[in-house]
Amino acid sequence: MAQTEGGMSWIAAEVHVNALGTGNAWTDITGQGASVAVSGGERATGEQHTMDGDTPIVKAGRRGSLDLTVRFVYTEEAAEAFEVVRAIYEAEGGDMYVQYTPKGGYWFKTGHGICTSLLYPGGVAGEGTVLMSEFVVKCAAITKAAASDPGA
Repeated sequence: MAQTEGGMSWIAAEVHVNALGTGNAWTDITGQGASVAVSGGERATGEQHTMDGDTPIVKAGRRGSLDLTVRFVYTEEAAEAFEVVRAIYEAEGGDMYVQYTPKGGYWFKTGHGICTSLLYPGGVAGEGTVLMSEFVVKCAAITKAAASDPGA
């Protein structure tokens, strides 16, 4: 099989967040976004040995939840990532939806999630390092949808 030519970088990625999950209430945080990382989702398995045989019986269980971690540049603008996510995180329940696209061809969408953490700004004087923040959303699954209006 020939080597793929379809690889891509994260250079054209977009990230949007929303507390409602529907309509056009999505906030585009692409201008502050730096990275998206997904973890979790492992499928549980069960195994049982019997008195006959050297190997176990192995069966599949259900998939675990996913954690989506989004890192972004900290700003103090009301309509930018930190303040938008802070309002969601500090609201009772922390309901949050996230959708992102690596290149624009497909959107990956969380469905209902819970903002479980928000990293408040901190830093070291004199370094000149750009202040960063991040948030984590726990969700049941991420779906892949064809490119369309990200607010849909």
